[in-house]
Amino acid sequence: MINKNNFSIYRNNPNLIYLDYAATTFMPDSVIEAWNEFQSNIGVTINRGSGFLSIKAQEIFNVSKKIIKEFFNTSKEYEIIFTKNSTESLNLLANTISERVNSGDYILISPFEHHSNILPWKSIAEKVGASVVMLPLLENNDLDYNFIDNLPKNKIKIISISMISNINSSKVNLRKISQIAKESNAYLIYDVSQATGHIRLDFSFIDADAYVMSAHKMYGPKNIGACIIKKNLLDTLPPFLLGGGMVWNTLGGKPEWHQGTLKYLAGTFDIGLIYAWSKACEFLKKLNVEKIEKFENNFGEYVKSNLETIHELEIVKFGNENINTMCSFNINKIHPHDLEEILSKEKIIIRTGHMCSQNTLNILGKESLCRISWGIGSKTSDIDKLIEVIKKGIQYER
Repeated sequence: MINKNNFSIYRNNPNLIYLDYAATTFMPDSVIEAWNEFQSNIGVTINRGSGFLSIKAQEIFNVSKKIIKEFFNTSKEYEIIFTKNSTESLNLLANTISERVNSGDYILISPFEHHSNILPWKSIAEKVGASVVMLPLLENNDLDYNFIDNLPKNKIKIISISMISNINSSKVNLRKISQIAKESNAYLIYDVSQATGHIRLDFSFIDADAYVMSAHKMYGPKNIGACIIKKNLLDTLPPFLLGGGMVWNTLGGKPEWHQGTLKYLAGTFDIGLIYAWSKACEFLKKLNVEKIEKFENNFGEYVKSNLETIHELEIVKFGNENINTMCSFNINKIHPHDLEEILSKEKIIIRTGHMCSQNTLNILGKESLCRISWGIGSKTSDIDKLIEVIKKGIQYER
């Protein structure tokens, strides 16, 4: 779908076959150049005086923020808090919204969550005496959305769900999740890490209270992410990290924080990362996310039809909806880590293990899996080579 020559990682590794897009995506040259440009010409952060460099940094921050919000069609009722990644965003929400959670309350998640969307909520629940409840599975491995009928709805305070699974790209039913949130008057949070850059996201239409994401999942830089949150919720939450930049008065008794998103900008923030992320949004917009989704879906059909020709291979399936950006599997008599090593010798990169989703694998009765995930740089010849090497590995084990 793209010219790989626009990516320095491919120019420097011409034989690389990369099939781990779900873990991280590579930055195109335009994104890397944006960060370098900022550091070479400005190099300072915002809210640190009125020097001309700080003013330029503020201008770039404002424009970049606008581009990122527009990419997700974020309405005026939302604001964006910049964080390091989805993990920090979820910890921020867990540690601030937790003031609304009391003993006996419920925090609802799915059984297919990344550790980042389990551990913060468990920690908060233990502190206040609440319970983290996972939606159970039906016999067809789809979520049992009617399970909440067994819970007192006024006790469900938070629903935090990954929109897309990082095991097999299964998608939750947004309509049903939204209905649960409305019926219980709970805060609704979506982790969209595995959706960004793969499908078009319209936050104004989905209408959750908050969304969390990482730029490196959508061809942006690492160490920058966001929590896009409704302003009426943001204004009532306390700060998360305390320090310079987020407070305007420390004299007297109680410190006085900045208002809005500024109360979450503690320390010296790298505005160059935000600028680079905005360039990743422009890069994806130019490619057209709807076309990316169609390409990846067709590519996924090619992947799975080829994997299914290997009789010793079992594809992991769950959920009734799937956006077709990844596939997890196991091979009889070859441990996932051994297969990863075999493939790596041929310059093929996949992911093995539990993918930070041990609970998911436990439910599926697996200890470890192989996962391949694809994106805009994937080619059918990559899959042909993958299949060839897997078959050779199986023959060797025999």
